Amino acid sequence: AEGMVDNVGKGALGMLQSPQPTPAEEILTSLINDIAPIPGRIILVLDDYQFIGVSLVNDALAFLLEHLPPQMHLVIVTRDDPQLPLARLRARCQLTELRAADLRFSFSETTEFFNQIMDLDLSVENITALEARTEGWVAGLQLAAISMQGRDDVADLINSFAGSHRFIMDYLLEEVLEQQTERIQNFLLQTAVLDRLTGSLCETLTGQDDGQRTLEMLEHSNLFIIPLDEERRWYRYHHLFNDLLRQRLCRTQPDQVPELHHRASEWYEQNEFNDQAIEHALQAPDFKRAATLIKEIIDAAWGRGEHSKVQPWLDRLPEEILLAMPYIGIYQARYQCIGGQLDAAERTLAAAEQALDPSIGTAASNGPQGPDLLTSTDMVKLRGRVAATRALMSSYQGDVQGIISYADQALAFLPEEDLTWRSVTALILGNAHGFKGDMTAAYAARFEALKACEAAGEIYFTLIANLELVITLREQGRLHKVTEICQQQLQHAHDFGLSQTKTAGWLLAVWGETLAELNDLNGAIDRAMKGFRLTESGRDLQMLGWGFMCLIRILISRRDLTGAENIIQKMENLARESNLPPWIARQVSAWQARLWLAQGKLEAAYQWMEESGLDINRVSRVSHELNFFTLFDYLVIARILIIQKQLDEASELLQHLFEAAEAGGRISKVIEIQNLQALTYQARGETNRALSILERTFAFARPEGFVRIYVDEGQPMAHLLQIALSRGIAPEYVRRLLAAFPIVEPERTSMPTTPSEFQIPDSEIVEPLSERELEVLQLIAIGLTNREIADRLYLSLNTVKVHARNIYGKLNVHSRTQAIMRAQELGLL
Repeated sequence: AEGMVDNVGKGALGMLQSPQPTPAEEILTSLINDIAPIPGRIILVLDDYQFIGVSLVNDALAFLLEHLPPQMHLVIVTRDDPQLPLARLRARCQLTELRAADLRFSFSETTEFFNQIMDLDLSVENITALEARTEGWVAGLQLAAISMQGRDDVADLINSFAGSHRFIMDYLLEEVLEQQTERIQNFLLQTAVLDRLTGSLCETLTGQDDGQRTLEMLEHSNLFIIPLDEERRWYRYHHLFNDLLRQRLCRTQPDQVPELHHRASEWYEQNEFNDQAIEHALQAPDFKRAATLIKEIIDAAWGRGEHSKVQPWLDRLPEEILLAMPYIGIYQARYQCIGGQLDAAERTLAAAEQALDPSIGTAASNGPQGPDLLTSTDMVKLRGRVAATRALMSSYQGDVQGIISYADQALAFLPEEDLTWRSVTALILGNAHGFKGDMTAAYAARFEALKACEAAGEIYFTLIANLELVITLREQGRLHKVTEICQQQLQHAHDFGLSQTKTAGWLLAVWGETLAELNDLNGAIDRAMKGFRLTESGRDLQMLGWGFMCLIRILISRRDLTGAENIIQKMENLARESNLPPWIARQVSAWQARLWLAQGKLEAAYQWMEESGLDINRVSRVSHELNFFTLFDYLVIARILIIQKQLDEASELLQHLFEAAEAGGRISKVIEIQNLQALTYQARGETNRALSILERTFAFARPEGFVRIYVDEGQPMAHLLQIALSRGIAPEYVRRLLAAFPIVEPERTSMPTTPSEFQIPDSEIVEPLSERELEVLQLIAIGLTNREIADRLYLSLNTVKVHARNIYGKLNVHSRTQAIMRAQELGLL
């Protein structure tokens, strides 16, 4: 075999050295014949093959491939695709390809490279950012690692890592860009302003007539270009390469940049890619053109709920453009309102109203192309939209009369065919009834608005209308219907691409709060946290505030008081930075007081009551005016009065609250109020009356599955429920409620108890029960076996049996039944 290897190629070499040229096929045939008898695998490696530009060499290599001995393999390392019959080899399964996508590092490989090989100890966030910027390009990762060695500002470097970084720039300039012809360099620079490339678009920007062929050539040359579809019609540049090209373009041809964006905008407009046409007009920057393009599509985009796209466009337009164009300025006023920029919204609307003043005859507006002339029909419609936006501002401020007045004006002006705006106005009008606390009227208004949205085929606003309806149903105590609609609407949001919007986040928060009431605390926190993240990413302070409040309630029910405190702190920080709706700010304040009660910080809660400005003596005179939000405040005050033993005041207040809640069809609040009434009578020692009221709440609560509305009142409610169970009141439901109470609460409950409530008169038993024995007794009373009690209390079975024997001995009984009866006689259950 050694002799064979020694003689390989001698004949071919002789032919090459012959003064008479020998055909390449003869030379290769000699070489192949020498290789053929050699045993074992042979690998021929050709590196940097992209520098081969002679067709004769390609032809010779193709002949070699066609007649390659079976034990021989050819490896070609090249930046460009070689001019070989690759398609035929691929079809025969004789070709193995490792392309850029195969060579990119995965996340795990990137992590190993940075933290183990380069010993940089980067965080997951930093590695994720680098992987996204480099797209797994190994050389880019290596250059990044070299840049970070010995530096303290690693995070800053990663955040700024781009094609303009000196190492990246040097590499791409020397190894890639400067290796191209002048024509290709110009093509690359002039198309660098594009996020996506296709043949005719590139021709429009470059003036060349072979855009598609050039793109295909760049792909075959592996020149940092990535196909975006299987037909090879659309491409994009690698992020870092694109950064370099744009930086180079701005440096060498700065005057060309606006013109290139303008050409791109025109091409996109002609080909009906409206979003891209607007984006390039903004980058030109040609704000007049951008505003004109936005005006053409804003109604449809807004109606589809594409706010994350529309709002940033409007934010980038100069104020003078928005003030001069009422058609798009009104939309900006809506965004300014929901973002808490009320002064800016007022200024924008005032300019629109001036432009639409009928005394001027036609709109006095200097739009993007001279006067933005509007027909009389347009002016009436826009006056309706201005009024609808003022109704929204009134809703933001909790101004019921303002909502009604402006909504009526809007509906009078808006033409029947302006379905989206009429539907949205109807939704806002429903808020007036909701704010007043009249759930019956609110449900009717919101249901009609929902039907209008459905009839108009407005997917986004149908989702909003269902959400408004869900909030009404939640207040009406219809928990099963709430969860049914939430599940249905979340699926619809997913089906129509709205599952990652702030509106879907609001839906998840409301759903989560309802699940908390049903005692599904894990499902509740899962949905609410997802919802919180979505609403937090948006700029709608009403949705965000509602999501915050739902999350606070869930955290308090979970006894995660620290988590609730953190959320309240977030809300307070937000209130300092933004103009929160006043009714949200007030709700946060009341939740803070409720949290203080749960933490046992009674002095802080008392101080809140004193400073709240709420007069309990006035409630009797204006109970019919108790709105959606102040009722919650007064319920917190009622709890404080009970704790202070001001039971007469608490009882009178609760009666007025009950009347208001009942009149408004607010069944959830009716249950809560009557629970507090029952606890008030229990504190007075009027147990029978307390049980009578409690039993009435079951008629509303049991069919819908209310749980936490009882459990969140703490041990006083548990004690009352034990007595109810002993008297045979709704035993199955009461056992379910009792099972939801924590055996030992990790933090003080919202209504702290005094030790005397669970002490046993010394004169009636030989020895008082210990705290643990009382816990075991309570579980015996709800029917748990010794094994179930052991699991619940994390005790051994034998320990539970010892506790049970001690209980029997102290109560002087001999069975479970006797123990329960004796405990009831003594007031222990």
